Amino acid sequence: MCEDAQPGTDVTGQFAQMAVSDPSPVVRLYLASALQRLDSNAKWAIAKGLLTHAEDAQDHNLPKMVWFGIEPLVKDNAAKALELAAGSKVPMVTQFIARRLVDADQINTLVATAGKSTSNRVDILTGMRDGLEGRTDIKTPENWNAVYAKLKQADKPTARLAADLGRHFGDTESAKTALATLKNKSAALAERKKALQSLAARQRPELAAELPALLNDNALRLDAIRAVAGYDSEPLARQLIEAYPKFNTQEKSEAVQTLASRPKSGWLLTQAISKNVIPKKDVPIYVARQLRRVVGSGFVEVWGPIDHVAFDEKTYKKYRTLLTDKAVAEASKTQGRLVFQRTCAPCHKLYGEGGIIGPELTGSNRANLDYLLGNILDPSGEIQDDYKMVVITTRDGRTYVGNVAKETDRQLTLRIVGQDAVLINKSDIQTREVTPSSMMPTGLLDNLSDKEVTELIAYLRSTAQVPWSKSNGGK
Repeated sequence: MCEDAQPGTDVTGQFAQMAVSDPSPVVRLYLASALQRLDSNAKWAIAKGLLTHAEDAQDHNLPKMVWFGIEPLVKDNAAKALELAAGSKVPMVTQFIARRLVDADQINTLVATAGKSTSNRVDILTGMRDGLEGRTDIKTPENWNAVYAKLKQADKPTARLAADLGRHFGDTESAKTALATLKNKSAALAERKKALQSLAARQRPELAAELPALLNDNALRLDAIRAVAGYDSEPLARQLIEAYPKFNTQEKSEAVQTLASRPKSGWLLTQAISKNVIPKKDVPIYVARQLRRVVGSGFVEVWGPIDHVAFDEKTYKKYRTLLTDKAVAEASKTQGRLVFQRTCAPCHKLYGEGGIIGPELTGSNRANLDYLLGNILDPSGEIQDDYKMVVITTRDGRTYVGNVAKETDRQLTLRIVGQDAVLINKSDIQTREVTPSSMMPTGLLDNLSDKEVTELIAYLRSTAQVPWSKSNGGK
């Protein structure tokens, strides 16, 4: 069939009938593959027939091919799309239609559809939930309360999905339920965590009063520390600093990240660093760079120079002299792996381990010492756009520093060192700046001894993964 084919009514009818009745999955795959080249009437008719085959639901290709064929039509014809979803026997496509309609601002229509008796209601609700993930800019639909009252009386999967949607919408009833679950120490830990996360995502004022007590709850402390970042509150920041000494390593790292995200708490963190209440060694360089932007020159007075500096030929010669072939060959690669884990792995992946903020190192020119030193000592000397530092400030005063992993019309996903990727609604963004600097800071070797530097380079120049030694737990 030629590209952009527009078959006549009779031919379209024949294809639509084949989509319904042909027993061959190969024929149905050919029809699904042709959808992208047909006019809209033919797409709707043939897709409707293809979606009557429940036996194709687990096929690796057919559901996706049908979806690729109809996806451009869904936004402009919500009624037709929902009619298709209601009769579909392929859950993936039903869910994708609902998810796409969320993005097309058809939430009221979706809620109304979910309120009707339909065999595909669970799939429609699932698609809605997935489409709302990370969205805090959605207001509670006008028809939600009446529909929710009906859904929560339905079967357990429907009631559970309805509760999830209520948390996404941030309605008052769902907030009360979430708060009650959070405060109920007899409730399942997973449910209490979900309740805490949903309240934090909406920055519900009721949660702020609960956070001080949650900082003393071993099971919920980490999520509570993350939740503090949603509130521009000096008292909460001070309580976080006061509780800091009793935190474990992961909790301390999260507390530092949280405090560094806002001007008020960032300044309190800066003062804590100056008084050694929070040791300087606990603050990674990438967080220090964020504090430089959040706090301003007052941070530099405490920390010292933090911005990018030009390539220093003297420093290069120092390390070139230190890192002789003999010195590197005799250095412990196992210890070098430990140094790598501490200094490089938060951003770089090597031999399948590490972060994805920076480039993958496994296939790089690591045997070349000049290449290694050039990139370590002058990381911003030559940098791809994907790894430039992006600074985003939201309307509520929070600052994020990372690089963009994904971007749509409504949201962007920001990779942040030491944290999970963050979804940010574009409507919440006040400023967005792409800097000429790399996410990787200069001075990375300054806090390492000559022995550690030599061990790190020995590990980086290795040609296969180095085993952990028994002394470090045999990880």
